[in-house]
Amino acid sequence: MNTILIVTADDALRGRLVSALGDHSVFVAQSDPEALKTLRLIDIDVILRGGGMPRGLETFVASVKQIAPSTLTIAIGVTGEEAEAADLVLPATFTQRELDGTLRHVTDKLRLTREITGLRSSLAPDHPGTAGPDQPWEGVAFARVLREFTRAFAAGFDLPRALEMFLDAIGELVRPTRMALLLPAGDPAEYRVATHRGLVPQIAGGVHLSAGQGLARWLAAQGRPARLQDLPDPEVARELRLLQSVLAVPLLAHGELVAILTVGQPVVGSSYGRSQTETLFDLGSHLATAIRDIALHNRLEREQQFSERILAHMSSGVITIGRDHRIATMNRRAEEILELSAGEVMKQDLRALPSPLGDMLYDTLRTGRAAARHEIQLALRGLWLEVSTYPVRGEDGTPLGAVLVFEDRTTQKELLTQRRQVEQTQLLTRVVARIADEIKNPLVSINTFIELIGERYDDPEFRRHFSSVVRRDVRRLVEVFEKLAGLVTEGELNFTTVDVHSVVDDVVTAIELVDDLPAKPLQLDVTRETTPQVVKVDPAHLRKAFSYLIWYLAHNSPDDQARVSVSVARHSERDSGEMVRILIGSRTASVAPDKLHRVFDPVEMVQESLLDVGPAVSQRLVEAVGGQLTVRQGRHELHFLVSLPLATA
Repeated sequence: MNTILIVTADDALRGRLVSALGDHSVFVAQSDPEALKTLRLIDIDVILRGGGMPRGLETFVASVKQIAPSTLTIAIGVTGEEAEAADLVLPATFTQRELDGTLRHVTDKLRLTREITGLRSSLAPDHPGTAGPDQPWEGVAFARVLREFTRAFAAGFDLPRALEMFLDAIGELVRPTRMALLLPAGDPAEYRVATHRGLVPQIAGGVHLSAGQGLARWLAAQGRPARLQDLPDPEVARELRLLQSVLAVPLLAHGELVAILTVGQPVVGSSYGRSQTETLFDLGSHLATAIRDIALHNRLEREQQFSERILAHMSSGVITIGRDHRIATMNRRAEEILELSAGEVMKQDLRALPSPLGDMLYDTLRTGRAAARHEIQLALRGLWLEVSTYPVRGEDGTPLGAVLVFEDRTTQKELLTQRRQVEQTQLLTRVVARIADEIKNPLVSINTFIELIGERYDDPEFRRHFSSVVRRDVRRLVEVFEKLAGLVTEGELNFTTVDVHSVVDDVVTAIELVDDLPAKPLQLDVTRETTPQVVKVDPAHLRKAFSYLIWYLAHNSPDDQARVSVSVARHSERDSGEMVRILIGSRTASVAPDKLHRVFDPVEMVQESLLDVGPAVSQRLVEAVGGQLTVRQGRHELHFLVSLPLATA
């Protein structure tokens, strides 16, 4: 670590250099006189001087050499003969790479100079110090100092106050001319002056000791005080002199260097004795433990405040309980949703919570099982909540507490209910309108013939046509009401054992007797088994189910042709045993895919046509007699598959 003095009146250049020299102790001066004043106070390694200063560079360098002959000067933005006075020169438009290269060159030169100085010092004869024997502590004064230390250690978690009181006690104990406490800060870590007595402001604000080298590294590795006269490393001694001190005491806690205490020359005498140094080391170790505990407390307090801020601004309510079943946390959102005051329920038993929230927390704490997100309704104001719980476990896996997270879904539920009511009202309107249309058409034709029958009763052709049309429209009305009834109830079921072939034959015969769609002739093809396929069903219900499916396929076929095939076969299934399958299909029928997937939804289909509701009624009738109905559409065929259990003998 080098000490660098920046001399320039240009704020932009000064800021650029300070940001680029973060690994060094940097001092600043805006003029040459201010720079020379700083040089007399601080051992400066390198001076970076900008251009445009009032005094010439040659005069400034000469003054520097008189004060500190070993200090190197780097001139920025100077040319010609003036540049020869500086040790190194940087262009005004220097880059970061050029600055780093120049600093490396300067560092190498300084290191070489220090090594030469160290070799010369090692060849010089030793002159032992004249320190006298240790003097015993004065009892009354020492007791007063110990009381000061007790006050410092009783400062609680106020770190600045504890450090100030500690330095005051040190001043009373050893009477140094200067002293300072350095704490680690920044990333990478550097030890900076946190509080001091007697240091000039430039040193207090500008000295940064790297944690990985120099004095800080020596103290962390050696774990003992460093006296200036005992230091073999000139770099370490230089950093200690930079702080105007002769003794550095490491403040160690759990093997970690948490602070550095530096003290200058004693007011009386030339050095500190062994007992004084040991006492400072012992007191510093106690302060190190206090600093570490205060830092840990402050970090935990900041983390707690951060967690509390997160909880306070969460959109979900959060409640926690401890192992004692008492409420430990309730955030602001939980207060708003439940309309409870956290001050009133905190530290209270979980029974203070609305049921069943307390029961859910207790169950999670007791069993250690989390509850996935689900909805519940509280008796309290009928609130709908989406809740989840999870346990908080210790290192041994046992639950230490439980957490409840919930969101208010009451407004969403009310809006959903209102929307559903509106949709149901609109749906009912459309269904009623469709049913009215289905009933109105046959009634219009019947009403027309009734109005004309009085005038044309003697016309045999009219009576024949009247009879045919009225019979057809009445049958349509009956089918409408049967389908509507089939949507809501199966009616009375009369089970009997029958051959499926006979039911199919009855359906085919009934359809062939009906001539409702003369423009769309219906062709029915039946494929049957040679053996009877006996099932136990209600034949009337099954006939209706088959006929509705056949008419649905015919309705969705082209006008010029409607071809429907019916086949009966036996099939063995692993889960259901022997089944009778009735396949009702058509190669002429076609239904859009978006309509096919809701063909069994009566609410959707009834809005289009009562013919379209036929499959939904058929499914209900088939399931009522114990069967299943499915639909499939292939590339060339649409078919319904009815599966009925084979009757046992």
